[in-house]
Amino acid sequence: MHSQQLVNLKPKVQTIIDLIAKKEWETAQVLLFKVSEEVDNLIDEVVSDDHLIELSKYQVLLKHLATKIQNGKH
Repeated sequence: MHSQQLVNLKPKVQTIIDLIAKKEWETAQVLLFKVSEEVDNLIDEVVSDDHLIELSKYQVLLKHLATKIQNGKH
């Protein structure tokens, strides 16, 4: 895994947060799914403990955002 892939996650997650703030639930959910898949794929390739820890933080954040989206849609 390249560090650049990890750096590229931050703006994607920020976009999800921005979409939630605008209450664009469907678009946020679609992007969240794509980013979650990307994180899962990166975890499969990870060789560094530091990268694994960082990706785990993203997993937790994405799960929290998924909950926010579900609560916001209802």
